[in-house]
Formats: sequence, structure tokens, C-alpha cells
Amino acid sequence: MSSGEHILRNLIRIVAILLAGILLFIIGSMIGYGVMGGGNPFKVLLPDVWRHILEFIH
Repeated sequence: MSSGEHILRNLIRIVAILLAGILLFIIGSMIGYGVMGGGNPFKVLLPDVWRHILEFIH
């Protein structure tokens, strides 16, 4: 295995882990907002909801 193949394989792993993390974050947010918050789980994808969350934190 050459150095280029090794770098490409590691880069693919990093991208896959990042995408899995983003997907799990979105799913967790939808579950938390829908089940625990009592709202529509798909509303968590709207920018207004995130603006409200960020305003609440700050």
C-alpha cells in the first residue's frame, strides 16, 4: 500500500466519522425536541428554532 492510498483511506474514515457525528446530532436533536420538548421533531431543522436556542444560551 502506497502512502497516497493510506492518506486517502484515512481521509475517507475522517469524513465518514464527521458525517456520522452530524447525523447523530441531528437525530438526537429531533428526538429531544420532539419527545422531551413536545414539539414537531422536524421543526428543529428550522433556523428560527436554532436562533431561539442560541439566544436562550447567551
